[in-house]
Amino acid sequence: MVTYMHQQHKVSIRQSCKAVGIPRSTYSYKKKPKDDQPIIDGLLKLTETHPAIGFWQCHHRLRAMGRPWNHKRVYRVYTALRLNIRRRAKKRLPARAKQQLFQPEGSNEVWSLDFMHDSLWDGRTFRMLNVIDDYNRQVL
Repeated sequence: MVTYMHQQHKVSIRQSCKAVGIPRSTYSYKKKPKDDQPIIDGLLKLTETHPAIGFWQCHHRLRAMGRPWNHKRVYRVYTALRLNIRRRAKKRLPARAKQQLFQPEGSNEVWSLDFMHDSLWDGRTFRMLNVIDDYNRQVL
């Protein structure tokens, strides 16, 4: 729009930018092409020699080599190259066979232990060890 006003109506760039409502710096901005090839080379070299390291270790190793790139730029290239570490699948345990609980046939065969915790009306707390006979549910 600014260029059209400048060429067709012979209005200065300053006045046409003011009429359109954009700063002159925005109008005169020229995008700089990004040269990411050194970052790509460095990342590919690192991931070849160390395939198990992730992004942060790659970034720290590049910085240790004296490369001045910040983490946001390196991460942009890292994700564009799809260098993310492959996640290992979880090892599934085999399903255990369900068994019925043991039913004691007489007293004094199986005992169960448990701690109980409670508090009194005045705020004092106490713990008890309960020992229970599984056959007749008697508490010692």
